[in-house]
Amino acid sequence: MADVLYTGRKSESFMLRLPERMKEEIKRMAEMDGISINSAIVQRLARCLREERANEQ
Repeated sequence: MADVLYTGRKSESFMLRLPERMKEEIKRMAEMDGISINSAIVQRLARCLREERANEQ
């Protein structure tokens, strides 16, 4: 995945509840990308936020 911006530095931790199906899908995608579930979630959130900012302009 080209959007690698999660480095683990200066990050905050919090609990996230996900529907089981969503968690399994994210886990599968993370495994395919060779990254952790956490990194997969962070990358997708970052991409979504960038796209939303671009659409607001």
